[in-house]
Formats: sequence, C-alpha cells, structure tokens
Amino acid sequence: MEIVHRPYGQEHPYEQGPEERFPREPLAGDPFTVGISIRPPGAAEQVTVHTAVDGVPGPSVEALQVRDWEPRLAEGVGADLLERLVKVDQDIWEADLVAPEAGQTLTYWIEADGKQTPSFMLRGAIWRADPAAIAALDGSADKGWVLTIAPGQDGSRPALPGGLPHLDKVEWLDDGARMRRVRLTFACGADERFFGLGERFNALDQRGNVMDIRVYEQYKSQGKRAYLPVPFLLSSRGYGLYVDSKRWMQFDLAASDPGRWTLEADLGPDHSLALHWFNGADPLAIVGQFARFSGPPALPPAWSFGLWMSSNEWNSQARVEREVEQSLALGIDPAVVVIEAWSDESTFYIWNDARYTPIGGDRAFRYADFTFPPEGLWPDPKGMIDRLHARDIRLVLWQIPAMKPLQEPHPQHEADRAYFEQAGLGVKAEDGSLYRIRPFWFQNGYLWDVTNPAARDWWFNKRAYLVDELGVDGFKTDGGEHLWGQDMRFADGRRGDELWNEYPKRYTQAYHEFVNARRGGSGVTFSRAGFTGSQVSPIHWAGDEASTWEAFRASILAGLSAGISGIPFWSWDIAGFSGDVPTAELYLRGTAMAAFCPIMQYHSEYNPNRAINRDRTPWNIQARTGDDRVVPLFRYFLYARHNLMPYIWQEARHSAASGEPMMRALALTEPQASPYQYTFGRDLLVCPVVEPGAQSWPVYLPEGQWTSLWTRERFTGGRVIEVPAPLDTLPVFVRQGAEVPAHLPRGGQLGSRVPFSIQPNSILSF
Repeated sequence: MEIVHRPYGQEHPYEQGPEERFPREPLAGDPFTVGISIRPPGAAEQVTVHTAVDGVPGPSVEALQVRDWEPRLAEGVGADLLERLVKVDQDIWEADLVAPEAGQTLTYWIEADGKQTPSFMLRGAIWRADPAAIAALDGSADKGWVLTIAPGQDGSRPALPGGLPHLDKVEWLDDGARMRRVRLTFACGADERFFGLGERFNALDQRGNVMDIRVYEQYKSQGKRAYLPVPFLLSSRGYGLYVDSKRWMQFDLAASDPGRWTLEADLGPDHSLALHWFNGADPLAIVGQFARFSGPPALPPAWSFGLWMSSNEWNSQARVEREVEQSLALGIDPAVVVIEAWSDESTFYIWNDARYTPIGGDRAFRYADFTFPPEGLWPDPKGMIDRLHARDIRLVLWQIPAMKPLQEPHPQHEADRAYFEQAGLGVKAEDGSLYRIRPFWFQNGYLWDVTNPAARDWWFNKRAYLVDELGVDGFKTDGGEHLWGQDMRFADGRRGDELWNEYPKRYTQAYHEFVNARRGGSGVTFSRAGFTGSQVSPIHWAGDEASTWEAFRASILAGLSAGISGIPFWSWDIAGFSGDVPTAELYLRGTAMAAFCPIMQYHSEYNPNRAINRDRTPWNIQARTGDDRVVPLFRYFLYARHNLMPYIWQEARHSAASGEPMMRALALTEPQASPYQYTFGRDLLVCPVVEPGAQSWPVYLPEGQWTSLWTRERFTGGRVIEVPAPLDTLPVFVRQGAEVPAHLPRGGQLGSRVPFSIQPNSILSF
C-alpha cells in the first residue's frame, strides 16, 4: 500500500490535485483539508490524520473517502493535469484540520491500516499591519522614485511625494519565523483605469480584475493567464509602477474594494520589496521610461518586418520549397520562413533523417559530419538555405529549452544525456538531483540551466554549425514555461521562486546573444514566453490561439498590453493557428490588421488528419473556403505594408530608441475609444474590424483633423464616425500634418507591388 500526501503537489500555479493540502498555506486558525491518495484502490479501510502543536499531541481526525472528487482551483480549460491525476488507479481520502495559531507549528502525519507517513509541518501565519514599513524613498519627479518597503524599525514613515498614489496600509504575512509576503493597499479614484501587467488577453483596462504575475503555458483561451507577465502597472492617474521582483505577486485592481487597489508579493530572505515609480502626463512616455529602464529594447533587423510564413506540417525540404515557390508564383513575397518540424526531435539540433556516426556527449558536430540521403526528408539543408538567401528570404528554426525523455533507443541522445547528467547542466531539484519537467509538454524531461555558463557553452556548441556553416538567421524560441517548484536550484544560487518567471527571459536572451554574436547583429529570436526586460531579445508572438473572432479580439488586446509593458516588437498567428481553417472573412480581417502590426506572420499547428490541409497560407484558405478574394486581398494588404515599409522602419527605430510601443493603445489617452483601436507608430490610427458581417465600422477619432489613408477623405476628430468597412478595407487614418515616408512604383498607389525595401522613394503628405 502507498500513502501519498504532498502538501504542494506538483506546485501547479492554478490547479490542485487530490493528494494536496487545500489551501496550500492556510492562515492561522483557518480550516484546511488534507488530501490523501491511497494506492491501489481498496487497500485501506481506515485512514487517520494524527496531529501535534509545538510537540504537544493534538486530536486525531478520521479521514473520509471521497467518491466523486472534483478538481480544486481549476478554471475550466487547462485542467489536463487534474484529469490525469483523477484517472490514476487510487482512492482519495480527505481530512479537515485547522491551521495553528500565529507562530505555532502544527505537525501532522497520516496512518492507514497501521502504516504511517513521515510528518508534515505547517506554521501559523497572520497578516500584521505595519505603520512604519517604508524603509527608503529615493529619486525625483523627473527621474522617477524608488520606494523600498521593509519591516519598520524606528516608527518613522517618510511622506510620499505628489503624483504617487496614497499608500493606505502595509501588512506582512508573518509566521513567527519570517515575513513570507507583503500586502500594500493604495487609494484609487472611481474613474482610475489600470493597464499593462504584461501580455494580457482578457482586457485592456484591468480595473475590477485580480491579476497575478506568473509565467504559465495556457493552451488557447488564456483568460487571465499569461505567457509573458510583467509587474508593471500603468495608471490613468499619470503614474507607472514597476515592482522589482521576480517572485509571485498579485494585483487586486479595485475588484474587492472600488476605492482601493492592493498588491500582494512574495518576499525573499531580506523581507524587502522595491517599487519603481514613473510619473508624467504622457502615458506613452511613462511606458518608454520603463522599457528603457528594464531593457532597453533591441531593434530587430529590417528584414524581420517582412512577411513570415510557417506551418507545423512543413516537415520536409520538398514541402518547404514547394510552399515558398507557390507564394512567389502568386506574387506574395515572403521575407522569413520558420521551420518547426526540421529536427529529429531527439537532439533538437540534428536534421531529421541525417546520417552520422554518434560522438561523445561532450563534443559538437560540424556540418561535414552529416550526410543527407537523397530520398530523405532534408536531402540538402545548406542548399535549401542558400537558395532562400538568394531570394532575400531568411530562415528561422524552432527550439525548446528541454532535453526530451525518449522511449526508444537513440545513441546520440543517450550520449548527450549522459554528459548532461554527469556535468550537472540542468536545473536541479531540492535534493540535488536533476529537476524533471512537471507540466505536460516534455514532461519528465530535463530543463537546461541557462544560469550555468558551462551549460550555455555546451548547449550552443551543439547548435553552432547551424549558424556558422548553414547560415541560419534565427531561432523560434518556443516554450520556457516549464518550471514549477519554488525549491528548484540553479547554478547561480537562486531558487525556483526567483526563476520561474525570469527563466524564459534568460533562455531567449541566451539564444539572442548566441545567434547575434555569429550573425553580426543580424539574427533574431521569435519567442512566446517572457518577463520583465524581454524586449532585449525581440521578437515575441502571442502563442497558441484558436481561429475564432473571440481569439482575434483577445490577440489584439494581448499585443496592446504587451506594448504597454515594454514589449514593442510583437506578433500573432494571423486568424489563429489551431483547429480547422478560419473563415475567409476572419482570415482577411486578421490579415488587414497584421499588415499594420509590428510583425506580420501566419502559422498553423500540427494536424494529425493528413487528409485535410489546415495550413494558413492564403492559397490554402482560398481553396478550403472557396472564396476567390483571399489571395488577391492578402496580396493587396501585403503590398500596402511594403509601400509603407519606410514608415514602419522609421517607427521601429523610434520604438527601440524611446521604448514606446509600435502599437499604441488609443484608450490610454482616449477613454471613449474602442480597446481595439491603436496608432501604429506615431501617425497612423488603425481601427480593426473585429466582428463578423460588418459592412461599416464605428471609429473614434481624437481631437484634430484626420485623413483616410486610402481615400484621402478628411474628418474632424473628437467624435465617433461610422465608416464603410468592406472586406478589402481596414479603417486607417492619418493625423493632419504627418509626412509618411513610403516606397511606391512610379504612378502607383498603396497596394501596388514593390520589392521589400526600407528606403523611401516618396513622401505621403497629409
């Protein structure tokens, strides 16, 4: 018989399994439940939980068997872990206990039919108010303020300067041994709005929501969960707050009390928390201050602003080259090809079907070490890449930061794995063994320790030939959300609670430095997960989304909130990447918006049904939907983007220098505007059509004079206007006095075909 009780389970950020303590950390005097799994089922007839408080024996509690256990804290989608746990062949028992008083220690252990577990401990913790908790205040109104919160000692409390919100209360979660968490309560006005907190799919204004800061992979329908959270809050009152911590925290933005917002944050051993305040009348300038402070943003190479094309189905050289040829034949000129299914997916650095003699795990291959059979999937990788480059098309290859566990023999993987283990190149568990990935994706694999210089050298030496000899231009640095567990150990001495948010930033930054050191600064990374400062390694995309109108709207919100949070170079999969192909209408509305987005790209996920093509190429969407407008209109919007490329490059350079986003949410300064409206750069106002069946669309124009980009019709702002919105038009307006650099053929109009170029040959005056 096996008795299983893990107070924190697998430390899933949002969901709890049947063998956990619920809640995991109850407050002093609060009831909690001890979850117990007994395996195999039927092995125990009686289960008892024995207790002691500070060594004094307490009551024993009989556990009850739960016949229909339901997941706790599950939020609908994403409960894969819990479903698997419930399916385990086991009985589930529960016992209800009470947390000890503040400073006391409860010890409890489980007995089932005479067999006992080791003891588990829980200290009583309470929230204590601290009127003297501001340890230091430094800075100035023009350079920003740094407020350090620490337990008060002398009873003094500096007054906060004007422009900062009123701090009503400071509380510490104290268990008698340490301060585990701090809670700060601020006053807020009835009309105060809150923006930022990373790439957020649920809303632009987060007032009324409770939002946490935790990197997490939520497959589709992200809701409040985030691949790329950032603890930067922008208020409509004219301040931005950055919480200088990598640990878990939570913002209650007038959800519990309409006159207050609160911040709860986990603490480290020094029991302090630093808050950085940025003030100003211009919210975009505040964003720029923060982005430069936490970055600065890196400018991607000019070629990355062209069209990106990819599909997870493109798993051979013949397929990639066929899709590229089809695109060129249709006059749809790509700038970047992303290949996901290129590697053997055992080493993730060797081309699938390559032939070679395995080498020691400490050594690295050269391209000459491989032969590529003519009948194989990739008969000539270098020739393929050279031909792409000859057409000004760059190549980006897919990567993950994990060493996948294999079920089948693979000599090179086994040699690499043995060296990885022997040299200790992975993240470690609390007991010193290598941490095994807990989330479903690459579960039980090893996680590469990016804080270990030796691990970085080893990892990139294996991949150096791809860049040095084949000329690969960048990497799609997928994943990064694999870390659960606060007690994980890294080579730099930090624990999991300090790295679970920062890990994806460190991982993608390592790849960015690697490829750019070898490409003379012209390489890119294309990343899903991130954290504060991830703008140092552009570019980012919105992750997994379905092909629905709801997901389209959520993706726009994600891009705008990412920009507010310091991430200026952002993208999404046009009209979603998952499931059956989108309707022609959704695809073309998404294409139009993507043409006025920092990065324009389409992608589709793996499709096990080979009889149905789910590629998001415009020609496949046209074939699948039967709508002959798809290819011509996709081409038209791409050409319009090419025509405006000098402007896009100008604004990209401005974003990198200023920290201001390329997609600038209009609602920051215009509360009347739709949350989906934004200026693309400083002069173009973009109004995406985000509902099906629209023939016209309401547009809010700010004060001043505005001109339609397409028709040159003039409008007076400060009001909502209704404009025609046929499928071949995206409402875009230009502010009066703008001089927009462009690249047009002689006598041509927007939408005329030109080669990709950032050099202007004309100026569009408005």
